[in-house]
Amino acid sequence: MDIKELGRIAAGLIAAIAEASARAKEFGIDEQFRELVRHAHEMHDLLVDALVMSESLRSDYLSGLSVTAENAIEHLEALASMSDGTI
Repeated sequence: MDIKELGRIAAGLIAAIAEASARAKEFGIDEQFRELVRHAHEMHDLLVDALVMSESLRSDYLSGLSVTAENAIEHLEALASMSDGTI
């Protein structure tokens, strides 16, 4: 994997978290929100795998992004486990 692909993964991860957060605020916890959370989780897994497999791609920024994203995803997953409704 090259740095451009890693950048696309990071951007997709950030976008998925932001979109899920906005969706929850506007529409509540629904199936589309849950799908966005699943997508964010998958993107985070890709980021972590890339960082583990290639030491040359690791940076303080990407390592920090991974931790921050993991915390955000855990929060979103907790919301996703709630029944449908608004938050």
